[in-house]
Amino acid sequence: MIQIGNPIQARFLAIDEGRQRLSLIDTARTTAFWSLDLADLPLARSMQRLGPDLALVGYDRGFFELEISTGTVLKTVAKWKQVTAVWRQDGVTLVTGTDLEDAAGVVVLGVDADGAVVSRARRDGDYVRLMQAGSSDSYLLCTNDHILETTTDLQALRRFQAEGFLHAWKAQRMADGTTLVSAGYGAFIARFAADGALLQTFGRATELPAEIAPFFYATFQIRADGSLLVANWQGHGPDQGGKGRQLLEFTAEGQFVGSWSAPDLISSLQGLLLVDDLPRRG
Repeated sequence: MIQIGNPIQARFLAIDEGRQRLSLIDTARTTAFWSLDLADLPLARSMQRLGPDLALVGYDRGFFELEISTGTVLKTVAKWKQVTAVWRQDGVTLVTGTDLEDAAGVVVLGVDADGAVVSRARRDGDYVRLMQAGSSDSYLLCTNDHILETTTDLQALRRFQAEGFLHAWKAQRMADGTTLVSAGYGAFIARFAADGALLQTFGRATELPAEIAPFFYATFQIRADGSLLVANWQGHGPDQGGKGRQLLEFTAEGQFVGSWSAPDLISSLQGLLLVDDLPRRG
């Protein structure tokens, strides 16, 4: 394990895109609790905590539910192609991708507990990555060089855009009404006001030790104290773990705190879901 800055103490689900594995990682350990080969569950990108020991994971063909402590896949819904994100809200799983259910463009499906499609919305577009609710009646869609907030029928409400966004990966609405965005290949985090005005960027290469090597900021997670953990993806393929640092931590104000990297465990960290409070067994 390699660290620059303060050590990061965290337990999390990690999507290693480079090796196509999903693992339960503790930064204090030299081995994973478990590791799941994603060959049959390709291109997993989004994760959401559903309960104390349950996570929802979106992948190219749909989604699956996972027992976090063991890595056991409990339920799988595989009905599509080009799914990029899933998000569960009010018992309905929102499945986002392109050209789903014979609808061209960016599509959000509502899927019930039995896997049946109960709603469908579409808009023009050929690119979308992560999606989650901005509020009870709006969605945040990551559409390459900007974030689009829409109504639930995908009518545009506002854009969040900053110079340098390229494959912008995740947007999250904060309790104070601001929106945080990871810039993808821009390799920074942006904070926007409720009206879409850019308030701040942080985590750029010029602000960090050279060894961090920001390349692509993918998923981030907010800790209880407001600090951020950010996945610094380093590229496709199984041998990227020695490049830069895989996991970065910033204060709520955007100051760099520390980093963690474990090339033997992870090649290229893309997905990140904190489970620090996971009940221990045995």
